[in-house]
Amino acid sequence: MIVHRYLVREVTKPLIAVVVLLVGIFMAYSLTRFLADANEGTLSASAVSTLTGLKVLIALEVLIPIALYVGMIVTLGRLYSDYEITALKAGGVGEGRIVAPVVWLSLTVALAVGLLSLFVRPWAYERLYEFRADAEASAELEDIAPGQFHVYGDENRMVFLEERNAGTGEFAGLFVRSRDASGLEVISGRRGRLEAFARPDAHRLQLEKAFVYRQTDDEADLIGRFGTFSIWTPTLMPDPVGYRPKATATARLMSSTNAEDRAELQWRLSTGVSTVLLALIAVPLGRTRPRGGRYGRILLAVAVYAAYFNFIGIARSGVEQGTLQHLWWAPLGLGAVVALGLLASRRVA
Repeated sequence: MIVHRYLVREVTKPLIAVVVLLVGIFMAYSLTRFLADANEGTLSASAVSTLTGLKVLIALEVLIPIALYVGMIVTLGRLYSDYEITALKAGGVGEGRIVAPVVWLSLTVALAVGLLSLFVRPWAYERLYEFRADAEASAELEDIAPGQFHVYGDENRMVFLEERNAGTGEFAGLFVRSRDASGLEVISGRRGRLEAFARPDAHRLQLEKAFVYRQTDDEADLIGRFGTFSIWTPTLMPDPVGYRPKATATARLMSSTNAEDRAELQWRLSTGVSTVLLALIAVPLGRTRPRGGRYGRILLAVAVYAAYFNFIGIARSGVEQGTLQHLWWAPLGLGAVVALGLLASRRVA
């Protein structure tokens, strides 16, 4: 029992460290993408953190198995290179007692990953799609970046601001071009102020020294100059999310015959299996000779993981396109590699 706890503790420490590292890297990558959207005015700044958190939550089903895989290889490599495995075997601890704690830990982690894929993943994707649609609809004139043209409503409205003070709502050099069934309208103003959500369904632009041009099909064109001029611009309604397999509950996917639904369901079911298989293949990959270096097989481990990830990705695409019935040939292939690796390592040992 002491050996069991020791081995579990030694694997858990790098597991947590790698998870924290990978989450940090992925969070920085997601923040960069969402901040770019916020800079273009398609997302509000307040939406960036929420969307990043949801993306990280979704990514955990991939990041945790990677962390367990790397953590086990690093830990076993250290135990072998520091003669600790040799000492345990000399003390009567068999190979099975050394591997058993690792297997039980991998099963526990696989259960957590499976729950993330089956239940948290669809919930997070549903929130992500809905929140992004709401954020894009609300990030209109109040978050528009100056010096860029912004198009809204299927190119029915185009807005340009030369300068803007986000704190006061004041701006300079406004240009608005709108097109609807009645015709074309162009409005410009040297200076003005934005009152966001002056009404629940509209923003108000208060312009100074405004120029208005309106062209219609059945009436004379209108041209006017105004000392002050108000524009009421309706707030955008979020686009309907529609049906998305990634945001669909697992129970509903089970009764679907759609190829994309089957691919999504099989992916969710495969994450827990992949976690166990990766942990098991880490056992032979973690074997190193004494004083041979605890990181000696990291490059091989990365190559094995990259190959498996690509294979299961190809299999999933095949199921989505209807050319394959299932993606399980990839986990089965990894299972065969695991069996061969364990058999070869036992013969060497």
